[in-house]
Amino acid sequence: MKLQVTFETGHPAQLEGLDGAVAVVFQDERPLGGVASRADWRLSGFLSRLLMGSKFSGERGEWLLVHTQGRLPYTHLFLVGLGRKDDRTAANSRTALEGIAGKIALAGIHRFAIDLSEVVPKDMAPEDAMVVFLEALSNAYPDDDLADPPFAPAIQATKRNDERLVAARKRRRELQEARARWEAEHASEAAAAVAADEPERPVAGAIPEDLEAEEPAEEQAPPPPDPSSVQEPDLEDTPERTVHVVLLGDAGDVGAMRQSLRDLSGKGDAPLDVAWSK
Repeated sequence: MKLQVTFETGHPAQLEGLDGAVAVVFQDERPLGGVASRADWRLSGFLSRLLMGSKFSGERGEWLLVHTQGRLPYTHLFLVGLGRKDDRTAANSRTALEGIAGKIALAGIHRFAIDLSEVVPKDMAPEDAMVVFLEALSNAYPDDDLADPPFAPAIQATKRNDERLVAARKRRRELQEARARWEAEHASEAAAAVAADEPERPVAGAIPEDLEAEEPAEEQAPPPPDPSSVQEPDLEDTPERTVHVVLLGDAGDVGAMRQSLRDLSGKGDAPLDVAWSK
């Protein structure tokens, strides 16, 4: 599996080309903050109404998948409860990051955004949180490109390859049938020509009539192409599963994570194989 990381400092509601985003909710933080607050405004207070109706409280281990109904540029919003805000520790934040990675993978999301600073305490460096999360994410997805959850590009590539194979087999079958018809027609025409060339027996006392000028024979249609001329179609490779993570944060956190990832990428024994940009 490949990990592609993008760093963003902008508003999460302006992110394009994603499947979803993660929003942290604390049990003792009202009104909502961070990504959840910005998403709530776009959803016309829907998240706040969930809290007021006791449909979601933000307790640790609580999860809820919200459909954004087209009000955000991504379809899914994952609400994750982390309990009380001041109870965050490095240990339980590590567990929370691993849980988030597992839930994202279980849902089959391959392009999403998250602000790690909302998950971890202030005494945990953002670059450390990034490494923990990316390692958990790389271990959460199955190795098989067609395993559950499915990887849409691999499914689509397989479908296109199947369509090419079916089209090639259909073309060969059509040529075989056309060739058989042509050979049958050619055989019947040859037999008729042989019969026409046989001389008629003379009749006693009959005067032979003058023969009309023979019309030029019609050109025979060429045979259809040989079915073996249809080559095997070129099949595209099944793409490797790729997960695109957008790491949100302020300029300081984003800069620290970017530098840390640059340092990791330069090591030959780096624990993560990550492509990154911006």
